[in-house]
Amino acid sequence: MAVALSLVKVTKRFGAQPILEGLTFGLQLGEKVGLIGRNGAGKSTLFKLLAGEDTPDEGEVVLTQGLRVAHLAQDPHFAPDATVRSALEAALRDHRALIARHGEIHEALQGATPDQAERLHMELDGVEHHLNHMGWDLEPRLKEAQTTWGLLDLDAAVESLSGGWRKRVALAQAWLQDPDVMVLDEPTNHLDPEQVERLELWLQGFGGALLLITHDRHLLDGVVDRMLELENGSVTSYDGSYSDYLLERSDKEFREARLTEHMQNRLRRELAWLRRGAKARTRKSKLRIQDVLDLGDEVKDRTRLEQRTSLTFAGGANRSDSLLSAEGVRFAYPGTGVELAGGIDLVLQRRQRIAFLGPNGCGKSTLLKLLLGELEPTSGTITRHPKLSISAISQGRGELRGDLSVADNIAERASMVKVGGQELLVLVYLTRFGFPADQQKRMAGTLSGGERNRLLLAKAMLLPSDLLVLDEPTNDLDIPTLQNLEEALLDYPGSLLLVSHDRFFLDQVATHTLAFNPGGEPRWEMYEGNPSSVRRLRAERAQEAPREEAPKAAKAERPASKKKPGLSQKEERRLAEVEAAMAALHARIEDLDALLSDPAAFLSGDAPGHQALKDREAAKGDLEILEGEWLELEEKRQS
Repeated sequence: MAVALSLVKVTKRFGAQPILEGLTFGLQLGEKVGLIGRNGAGKSTLFKLLAGEDTPDEGEVVLTQGLRVAHLAQDPHFAPDATVRSALEAALRDHRALIARHGEIHEALQGATPDQAERLHMELDGVEHHLNHMGWDLEPRLKEAQTTWGLLDLDAAVESLSGGWRKRVALAQAWLQDPDVMVLDEPTNHLDPEQVERLELWLQGFGGALLLITHDRHLLDGVVDRMLELENGSVTSYDGSYSDYLLERSDKEFREARLTEHMQNRLRRELAWLRRGAKARTRKSKLRIQDVLDLGDEVKDRTRLEQRTSLTFAGGANRSDSLLSAEGVRFAYPGTGVELAGGIDLVLQRRQRIAFLGPNGCGKSTLLKLLLGELEPTSGTITRHPKLSISAISQGRGELRGDLSVADNIAERASMVKVGGQELLVLVYLTRFGFPADQQKRMAGTLSGGERNRLLLAKAMLLPSDLLVLDEPTNDLDIPTLQNLEEALLDYPGSLLLVSHDRFFLDQVATHTLAFNPGGEPRWEMYEGNPSSVRRLRAERAQEAPREEAPKAAKAERPASKKKPGLSQKEERRLAEVEAAMAALHARIEDLDALLSDPAAFLSGDAPGHQALKDREAAKGDLEILEGEWLELEEKRQS
């Protein structure tokens, strides 16, 4: 495959500190690459270099000549007076230029010499190939873009649109350009799930070179065939999707943790030797002492690199099984006549984690306000446990005071906070969340979206609660922080109400889903399971509905046969097979764990530990499937 663009030994500094250092990688035509990294790692800086908005201090960015390139920034910019139509037409500027050039070539051919005519005919072939592909009439192309991206009003001023609609306009611009190369920076921000799925389908079918910078792990898993991780100014490449990256990265971290543990054990032995009063008179002893000091420095460096922010939400004291209930709840804003919550029945139990699923504007945030008591229902009742303690992060981030510093938002001028029953310096606590000492006096109003989000998480974790309410908590967070947040929510002993556009995040965390039912009654339906299982169930129902209508009348004519309770003979045999297979998998996993506990299993690239790690993951996956089948059969047997 031909190289579309490349970076060659690129370095970019801000002050004396390089944010990108000696960065080299290439992107080939037909290749789809995902780029991830922590906030502040340099992803946006890299995007600006690729978009030509900035230049490297050293090295060069090389784009193959003649390729059409589309760039999509996190926050797209448009002309101040742009309408949706003019913004889309601006994306067709190159297309119009080719139409004009087509006419110019024909005029030039009339008086051209044979040599000139040969060059003009070669250029004409290229121009006509592009125009035949894109179409000679621009109006149908504009209408197709309008339909594809749901842009209903072409005369609307772009500056008056919400972030989600502005992002749709920018995506339609990239789509209209029909580029050979696309560089997209957080394209899913502000998009509702339906538009994200449409974007995913487009990118899956895109035949050019794609560099995708996003925290949407579901999108990465469905689109890319290579991952780049930006860390400490350089990139590490991983072949495959995001899931493949996770497996390879976990394998690498496992090996590094084993190596660090081995080094720590060796350091303890060497320090014990020093403390016994070893004589430092010989050259051999002096060299050994220096080796110990060097080993200590290396262990410190590795431990520092492996440290991650530990997130923990403290549970409240309420031990009631039922924390909140809603019965027949309806709500409409006065004067609108539009009902956002219709006939909701809900019982929130302890340790339930409920995800709200629905398109933008369906009323997810309004429903949260009703359940929290910030709005009163038009009809119906909402009952909350009298001792229910709630911690909430709203979509508008109104829980932060912009006129207070980062530190004062956490501790209100105090120097200590209580974390997990222990006193901790505010300075140390905030450092864990990526706020170094020199930034803790900044006013909260000057923080970026990701920084505000991290500060709110830090604040919420200091407040013990029975119910945690998070409205778009994943916005502007990097993937490592998202992973830590997932782990914290899975360990949280209370209940959770969650709104997010991050499909991967919802699937990892939610135990139940409250899904919007467009045009139906009730307007919201409760399902057991995560949002992906709800989408699958609804799709299966939609397919089965036409097939079920025909046999209904025939079934009604004959009495239904009574089924014997319990298991059939075939199911009894299957239950025994499942139990035997589960026992074998448990034994297999124990054997693999014994192998993985030996550091020697990872000493070389082809050592058995690497394959054992993959075999263990596969065995655990098979075991989960069998456990689900066993539970279903066992419940039926007991009935």
